Amino acid sequence: MKATRTRLPGITLRDANASDADAIMRLLADVNPDDPDAYEDARPNLALPQSGPLSHHRALAVVAEDGTGRLVGALLGGAPLWLFEHPGVTDAVLLHALVARIGTISAVAVGPEHRGSGVGGELIRHAIRRFTRAQYGLVTLNCFPALEPYYQRLGFSITGDLNVYVGAGLLLGQRWSDTQVAAKALDRYTAFAAVPGLGSPVVSGLLPGSRVPRGAYFDGEKLCG
Repeated sequence: MKATRTRLPGITLRDANASDADAIMRLLADVNPDDPDAYEDARPNLALPQSGPLSHHRALAVVAEDGTGRLVGALLGGAPLWLFEHPGVTDAVLLHALVARIGTISAVAVGPEHRGSGVGGELIRHAIRRFTRAQYGLVTLNCFPALEPYYQRLGFSITGDLNVYVGAGLLLGQRWSDTQVAAKALDRYTAFAAVPGLGSPVVSGLLPGSRVPRGAYFDGEKLCG
């Protein structure tokens, strides 16, 4: 993808390529010093040819450059890994459908000299546009409490659990022990519904036939109504 201008003077965004890998990993290690190798598994995706529907098929890797071509920020995203391990996703057809409709932003890193300048926000807004154009219905990310107001300003809803209704009473619930979930609906089909019996909203309408019925409630195992 060609470079995309931002509202920030001298800052452009573009899809990452294999030659960016070392610089991206240095940025990510700098913001995650307790586990500097946490995102090394992204290298194989960066080595792939650039292709749709995102930047590297179902993976998204975008970098921010300054006027000299130096990388000052990076964003990684793609398919939510929890879907591949969830006991409720036993059907390969269902997994494929969900991976095409739920995107996640897994990492955002900005170099020290550009933090607070809006580079991170530009990367996140760009990712939202990319997921939307690729016909995803939901984008999520994990955030710590201190960052909740930041992501709310970017249009995300904050919740403790991620509950996704896939129809026929089946609800996929996911909770992370140390973070909250920030989620944003991307199209007119996807919405958040309050359901009695659950403390967090339910993602409704993500897949065909998955709109939460009026009067639905959770009985502890499935969605009823």
